[in-house]
Amino acid sequence: MNKIKETALTVAGLTAVFGVGQTAINAATTYTVQGGDTLSDIAVKFNTTVDNLMTANHLKDSGLIIADQKLVVSEDNTQVASSAASATDIASQAASEATASLAASSAAASESAASSAAASSAAAASSAAAASSAAAAKTAAATTVATAATATGSGSVYDQFIAAGGTAALWQYIVLPESGGNPNAVSPNGYHGLGQTKNAWGYGSVAEQTAGMLGYATSRYGSIDAAISFRLSHGWW
Repeated sequence: MNKIKETALTVAGLTAVFGVGQTAINAATTYTVQGGDTLSDIAVKFNTTVDNLMTANHLKDSGLIIADQKLVVSEDNTQVASSAASATDIASQAASEATASLAASSAAASESAASSAAASSAAAASSAAAASSAAAAKTAAATTVATAATATGSGSVYDQFIAAGGTAALWQYIVLPESGGNPNAVSPNGYHGLGQTKNAWGYGSVAEQTAGMLGYATSRYGSIDAAISFRLSHGWW
């Protein structure tokens, strides 16, 4: 086997590495919002971030998404693109090393020995690229999960709210916009508590305020989902 064939084998191996990275970059898709979804939940599901989703979908408020809304979830695949770029860099370096090895080979080296060296270089490049991609994906996933955990909230007020029968959607789309999760919040107009009301339950414990909000949502709007939809549409409830 001559050196031209050896070089062709090396380039073919590196092209396979590039192809894997390119497939990941082009895997764009959309997602239809389900009842109870939050932007941070969707970010975790598609290995992206809340900021990326807001930018891709022109959202001004991370809490303003509703059921059946279609979102672009991979317009900015930063982590995947980064992995592909890393694979390309490693493959390019491996190609340079393979070329140098061919140039330095002695004229007396056998064709079988040269072929074996080229195959080994291509295999090493593929293994290094795969390891780099896996490490990058793992780091990106860990960062996304940590961001999502911060966005959904896990403080004692939230825990008490959930324990008293509140839902994550009610917290995300009504409590946070109305009071920021502060049970003692008071508006300039005299509205009080998590749900911002002038009713007595707005001055009670977190559990009492939660029960009051659930009763108000059901009696006025018919359900929690209907109350959330009204709040998203009107900016008040």
